[in-house]
Amino acid sequence: MKKISCFVACAFGKSDVDEIYKNAILPVLKLMKIKAYRVDQIEYNDDIDNKIIELLLKCDICIADLTYSRPSVYYEAGYFTGLRKSVIHIARRDHFSPKIEDIYGNFKIHFDLQMKNIIQWSSTSRTDTFKRKLLSRLRLVSKPLIQRIEKEHKQEKAQSDFSKLSQEEKVLKIESQLLKFLNEESWIGNKVKETRYKFYTKVSNKFKNCIFPFITSSATKEYLRYRGINRFRYEVLENSETQVNLNILFISIRSVPINRLEDMYPEAKPIVNGKVLEVTTPGVLNARYLFISNVKSIEGFNKELKIIYEEII
Repeated sequence: MKKISCFVACAFGKSDVDEIYKNAILPVLKLMKIKAYRVDQIEYNDDIDNKIIELLLKCDICIADLTYSRPSVYYEAGYFTGLRKSVIHIARRDHFSPKIEDIYGNFKIHFDLQMKNIIQWSSTSRTDTFKRKLLSRLRLVSKPLIQRIEKEHKQEKAQSDFSKLSQEEKVLKIESQLLKFLNEESWIGNKVKETRYKFYTKVSNKFKNCIFPFITSSATKEYLRYRGINRFRYEVLENSETQVNLNILFISIRSVPINRLEDMYPEAKPIVNGKVLEVTTPGVLNARYLFISNVKSIEGFNKELKIIYEEII
């Protein structure tokens, strides 16, 4: 599973900054299993500015030590903030009390960051209080990151497990999930006369909704051609005195190119690009083609199904 990474911005060549990093910041990051990146302590074969930008883009969290008021640290913290990622500001305690003799402002927190909740440090050897506060802040900002990483890992595993199935097994799993969904939504199964096709109906708000689902490994032109609206329109209109919404739902494991849909259904109007096409028909029939393609996992299919379902009802 991917680890959270942290960019540490600080003044270089300052013994106390190096010691607080070694004695407090690095141990806390290791405790949290967060990978630390400090540009002066890694090997690279590139322009340093390019390396810094690369790390800022790569890392999830930034710890910005404002001690000695280095312009580069302020720049890196601002850049990271602009990426909408969390910055934890820290500084040596004496920087919170500006001194008259500090005419260049090298030992103070500048006005643009004075309102931040900055964590103070003083001793580089007695660091327990600082470490406790830094740990608490890291736990706060890393919580949504951990949740996101766990979610992504779960999705990757689901996709990996699904990819190992045969095409037949994939179709069966999709069919099982679709039937489960329709049953939960109280759709009633029907059989098309003298064929092996099935469709599902649900009457609500004076409308009769019908779904004809077709699941395939690849929705080729030949596959789509013989499963059109005209083939099933009379089946759903028979003995119907209310408005009928006819939905032909194609579920393709492989991706269906948009230009294929345009070629197959030139008379249809796109409602949702690559997913829903509406066909203008006279009378009481409202017809649509709906598409779920490039199925990589059952979880992903279920999300797509819920989106499509909003167009059906």
